[in-house]
Amino acid sequence: MRVVAFVGAFAVVIACGSNIASAQATPPRQTADTTRSDSVSRRRELTEADTIKAPLPAPYVPAAMGARPGSRHWTRAELFASGALTVAELLERIPGVTRMAAGFIQAPSALAWHGDAGAVRLYVDGVEREELLPRNAGVPDFQLIPLWSFEEVAIEETPGELRVHARTWRVQRTTAETRADVLTGSENLNLFRGFFGKRSANGLAVQVAAQQAGTVSRPGMDGDALGSLVRLGWAGGDWSVDVSSLRQGINRSVGARYFIPPATLEPKALPAFVGSSSLSYVRVGWRQPTSTGAWAQFVASSVAAALDAQNSASTSGTTLTAADSADTTTSQGQYAVSGGLNRALFRGKFRLSGTMRGRSQGGDFKLAPSVLAEWADARAQISVRTERRYTGTATWDVRGAASPLTWLRLSASAGATEPMAGGGTRAGQSADVAVRWRDRWIGGGMVKLASAAVPGLVELDSAAIGATSPAGTAFKVSATGPVWRSWNASTELTRWAASSSYRPQIEAHSRLWFASSFGDRFPKSNFHLSVGLIHDYRTQLYVPKGADPIGQSARAFSVLGTQFEMRIASAVISWDYRNMAGTSFETFPGYLMPRIASVYGIRWEFWN
Repeated sequence: MRVVAFVGAFAVVIACGSNIASAQATPPRQTADTTRSDSVSRRRELTEADTIKAPLPAPYVPAAMGARPGSRHWTRAELFASGALTVAELLERIPGVTRMAAGFIQAPSALAWHGDAGAVRLYVDGVEREELLPRNAGVPDFQLIPLWSFEEVAIEETPGELRVHARTWRVQRTTAETRADVLTGSENLNLFRGFFGKRSANGLAVQVAAQQAGTVSRPGMDGDALGSLVRLGWAGGDWSVDVSSLRQGINRSVGARYFIPPATLEPKALPAFVGSSSLSYVRVGWRQPTSTGAWAQFVASSVAAALDAQNSASTSGTTLTAADSADTTTSQGQYAVSGGLNRALFRGKFRLSGTMRGRSQGGDFKLAPSVLAEWADARAQISVRTERRYTGTATWDVRGAASPLTWLRLSASAGATEPMAGGGTRAGQSADVAVRWRDRWIGGGMVKLASAAVPGLVELDSAAIGATSPAGTAFKVSATGPVWRSWNASTELTRWAASSSYRPQIEAHSRLWFASSFGDRFPKSNFHLSVGLIHDYRTQLYVPKGADPIGQSARAFSVLGTQFEMRIASAVISWDYRNMAGTSFETFPGYLMPRIASVYGIRWEFWN
């Protein structure tokens, strides 16, 4: 029935092509008004009918830099075109990121940066999302972060930390923006999204968005998830303010583990989970962080995590235990005062920003100051950052990039965190170089890390405790560029000298794709076609089992998938065909990933 419905929707789109072609992803252009002869008056009406207002406040985002090809920045359109349904699926494509999931999109999922699950830090609208549920032992479950609500994701890479800066969807036009997404597919997936946003002539902004997703999977870890985004704001001149609420809830059933070898089934290895994660804040901004000159912001936020203990449980080893007798709700108040200065300096652009964060939790109030200085011109970039976290840990890093020649890119970074949770200092250095040959970028580099204690993934298995990540050196190679006409290819590979806990020896991501708008046939850009072949490879992953740091292992895998996307005006039809060869694989020991999974549907944007 889903296939019939999808084909039917596709037929409707094609049948209505003549009408759709007149619509645009931007507000529609009005036809001439035959009742008026005064073109000046008509132009004034059109301008008043659709006006771009001053932007709502936005957080400061550090500049991207690096020699390696490939974007570490996604716009809203690129996020949805990526095929990723979760934050973990998006970030796992970055070399150095290891994703460990227990199943499909409802199952818990963790990320490790160079083998450290505590080194991935996420900022949503400038508020750091720390893990609050005690059952996760400080390691975030990225399934509780709603990717669909973001309009921008930017990555800040250092040897010891991966900082992810996400900004939620904002509207600027007085013309109402409405969008509807419908996806279905394998694992009995049914996903629905809706967006509505509008700016008033006086600068007022109203936004409402929601996503509901449901799955039914044979090994379990399925259920329903409901997320929402609500925003009320105003912006005019240099001042802006908004009140926003972002919430993601999950009702997930128990899940099974199947170990190969030996052929052992544990039907209730992962407990059920009924809970939610939410972020609510008030932000006041004076000018934008991208403005020339000074700017300032204040944010007062509340981050909360709730667990329904009557329907959830905790793990002990790999077996299910009884649920707690009382619900768990943990909340945290975060307050941030930030400001900066952007100006021209030494024929380049200089950006200085500082933030004082305050965290209130459990009756304690702690401060965490940070300072970031950046300078860039047409050929070079450099940034220096220092921070003192709530725990008293001090972090610093220096990053730089240069393009002395049009065919050469260089980048390097160094940083350290001290003292670590397990004591000592973890320092790291990295360097990359890329050269252009016939419009193709070919690069290589290395990253070196000192030994340090890393947290365990007790949400997936309480026997997977923390471990000591040994000192190591990784070598990286990459290549990207055109193949023929509108065909392009890219590949990135990271190889460590040896594997260790939570850090496989080799990880590689490759992609071959075709993308074209056929400008000669569709000069108004009413059509776009993109198809791609994706290959992911990873060697064996070791996970601790009690005192043994390599007591469990996930098998090596090589997985192929395809992506298809066709846009007709503002309607986008997509088909994501995952694990097309039906490979039996796992990203964490015992949790088998879906075989031959399809996700297909339509995204349709309207301007009323």
